[in-house]
Amino acid sequence: MEKNEENSYDIAVIGAGCMGSACARHLAECYKGKKVCLIGPDEPTLPRSQSVPRHQSGRSVFAAYYDQGRITRHLDADPVWCQLANRSIPRYRQLEKATGVQYYHERGFLVLGSKDDPKIAQINKVAEMIGFNYEQLSYTELKRRFPYLQVPHHFIGLYESTDAGYISPRGQVEAEIKAATDNGCTLVREIVNKVSRNNDGDYIIITETNKVITSRKIVVATGAFTLFKEIIPDDIRQRLDIQCGTQTVVKLQVNAADRQRYSNMPCMVYLCPEDPMQYWYSLPPVLYPDGQYYLKIGHGGDLIKIMPTHKDVLKWFHGHGDPKTTDILTKAMLSVLPGFKPVSIKPDGCAYTITPHSHVMIDKITENMVLLSGGNGYAAKSSDEIGRVGALTITHDNWHYDIPQEAFKLCFKLTPKL
Repeated sequence: MEKNEENSYDIAVIGAGCMGSACARHLAECYKGKKVCLIGPDEPTLPRSQSVPRHQSGRSVFAAYYDQGRITRHLDADPVWCQLANRSIPRYRQLEKATGVQYYHERGFLVLGSKDDPKIAQINKVAEMIGFNYEQLSYTELKRRFPYLQVPHHFIGLYESTDAGYISPRGQVEAEIKAATDNGCTLVREIVNKVSRNNDGDYIIITETNKVITSRKIVVATGAFTLFKEIIPDDIRQRLDIQCGTQTVVKLQVNAADRQRYSNMPCMVYLCPEDPMQYWYSLPPVLYPDGQYYLKIGHGGDLIKIMPTHKDVLKWFHGHGDPKTTDILTKAMLSVLPGFKPVSIKPDGCAYTITPHSHVMIDKITENMVLLSGGNGYAAKSSDEIGRVGALTITHDNWHYDIPQEAFKLCFKLTPKL
C-alpha cells in the first residue's frame, strides 16, 4: 500500500474521549515537531436510547463522557488517584482560559461515613501524605452547615470546600480537543475498525468508512470498547485482564424552590460498607441540555455488572440502566434529603473499563503502541494528567513519570496450568 503523506502521522491517538483528547493535547503542545492526529467520533446527535442499534447498521461505539456532571476532588483512599487529581485540578482554569470552554464548577466535596469506618481512616491517611486542605466535620457541624441532610448520629464528614466540585466531561473533552487542534493536532471524526502493521513498521489504521491513516506510533484510548475492536494485536488483546462494567445513574429533577434550598450542596460520597453498594455518590443540581436541573446519583460495589461481549455493551448503552438499581439509588438519595420530591426521575446507563489494580493501564502493548485505558469509574476528573502520562509514555523508551510504573502496568489473565 502506497503511503499517503496527507494521512500519515508520527503519533495517532485512537479514542477521542476524556483520556484520548487530553493525550492528544499534551502531545500537540509539548512535541510540536511531531505530526499528531486524534481519531474518534463526535457525540451522537440523538440520545443513545434513541439511536439506531448496531444490528440495524447503527453506531458501533459510544463514550462515557456524554454527560454534564462528574465529581472532582482530592480526597481519596487511593494515593495514586489522589495524586492524579491533585495534578489535574489546578489545570482546569488554565484550560478554560486558553480555550474559552467553561466546564469546572467549584461546589466542594463531602465524604459521609461512620467515624469508625476504616475507609475514613484511609482517606485521612492519604490526605496527610499528599497534603491538601480539607476539614473533618462532626455530626453537629454537618447539621449546622448542611441542615437539609439527614445522616446517622455516628457519621462524620470529610469536606473540601475549595478546589473540588464537578466538571462537565462533555465540556472538558471539547476544551481538550480545541487546545489540541489549536496546537496543530488533526482531528479525524471516524471510528477505527482495524489496525495492522506494514513492512516498514508503520501502523495502518482503517476506519469504518475505509479511510486509511498511517502512523509510526499509536496510543489506544478506546475505553469500554478496548476489547471489541481489532486495534490491539489479537494475541495480546485476548489476554488483557480488562473488564467492561455497568453503571446505572439516576437524575432526579429539581424544582426552583429546591434549587435554592440546596444552593450550597457539595458533591457527596456516602459510605455504606455493609450494603451491597458499598458506597453511592451524588452531585448537586446540575443544568442539563434540556434546560432542567437534576441531582445525579451513582453507585459502586455489587451493583456493577460485567458485560463480556460487544453486543452486551451496545445493548446497555441503548438502554436506561437497571430498574432495580434505579429504585435503590432513588431511595438512598431521598433518605438523606427528607422532604425532597423530585419533579421527575430519569435513569441512564454508562459503562467503563475495570482493571485488577483499579488504576488506568498506561503501558506499552507492543513496539510503538501504548494502551491508555481503565478508568474504573474514577478517571474523568484526572484525565488531563492521565493523558499527559500517556503522552510521556509514547514519546519515551523508558518509564518517564514519578509514580512507579507498577501502578499503571498492563495486567494479563492467568493462564490455567495443564
